[in-house]
Amino acid sequence: MKKFRWLFFGMIGGIGLVVVILWVVSVSNALAEPAHPAMASQQTPPAPWRDESGQTGTTQSDGTSDEKSSITIASDTLGPSVLPTPVPGETQVFFTPTDNDATATVLYLTNTDTVAHVVALRGFSYNGVLVYSLNINVGATSFLRLVSDSVASAPPPSWATPAPIITNFTDFTYFASLSLPKGVKVEGYVVFNPGTGVVNPRLDQGAIPLRFSTDPATVFLPSVAH
Repeated sequence: MKKFRWLFFGMIGGIGLVVVILWVVSVSNALAEPAHPAMASQQTPPAPWRDESGQTGTTQSDGTSDEKSSITIASDTLGPSVLPTPVPGETQVFFTPTDNDATATVLYLTNTDTVAHVVALRGFSYNGVLVYSLNINVGATSFLRLVSDSVASAPPPSWATPAPIITNFTDFTYFASLSLPKGVKVEGYVVFNPGTGVVNPRLDQGAIPLRFSTDPATVFLPSVAH
């Protein structure tokens, strides 16, 4: 009889423990629910990012942005690994321009010949597809400057005459080529213009010289001192 009495009290205690646990769980769930049903679907959106030019948004909507291609080429007209055919009598050089929202490429073309020449500038994507094309007329014994971004207003005299030619490579040009006729020389560098997208020759924006090569495979190799 005593054994059954302890069994009865054990069953009553177990039922009471289960009731207490269920009550605690229900209270915890009630505290975790929002005070208003509509709050359950609200989330704090992530902070908007800012690109190098200071614009805020999820995508760049500016049609002149360096991160939007400025040219559309039909995929069936050009295949991968298409490089320009060297022009007889001209020197073809390759280089890697940089043209995004924080950098720009500056090129100098000097014609030491007594006759005018046309320089073919071509830009290619990462797989060798042509994405930029420009033919530049360089007068006899003359000089031209090419810039991949806009130039600040009222530039210094050396940048005002002759006015620079805008070569908007955009961020889709991974490497480029120049076909240099006899007597035409080239030099260039990459300039930093963070937060502006405008090249200001009156400011010290820092620059890195461009590396030119007649062999496209060596453009990306570092200089080695012997």
